[in-house]
Amino acid sequence: MKQKLYIIWGACAGFLNGLLGAGGGMVVVPILSKKFETKEAHATSVAIILPICLVSAILYLINGKMTISDAVPFLLWGAVGSAIGTLLLFKLDSKIIRKGFGLLMIWAAIRLLIR
Repeated sequence: MKQKLYIIWGACAGFLNGLLGAGGGMVVVPILSKKFETKEAHATSVAIILPICLVSAILYLINGKMTISDAVPFLLWGAVGSAIGTLLLFKLDSKIIRKGFGLLMIWAAIRLLIR
C-alpha cells in the first residue's frame, strides 16, 4: 500500500514540477514530514526534486520553451542562495523552518491567485 502512495505522490510531484516549474517540492515536503523530521524532510525533498527538475529543464530546452541564456543570470546567485539556505537549515529550529515553509506556501498561493 505504501509503495502505491509513493508512486502517486511521486507522479504528482513530477507533474506539478513540469507544469509549474519546481512546484513538486510543495507536495513532497508535507509527505516526507510524516516519515522524517522537518530538516531531513526538506533536505530529502531537494534530492528528490533535483532529478525531476533536470528532466523538466531538458524537455523545456528540447521543445524550445527556454534557452540556457534565459537561466544563466539566475544560476550563480541561485547557487549562492542554495549554499546559504543549506547552512541555515541545520542551524535553525525546526519550528521556524515549518512556519517559514508554511508562510512561503501561503505567499505563493496568494501571488498565484491575484495575478
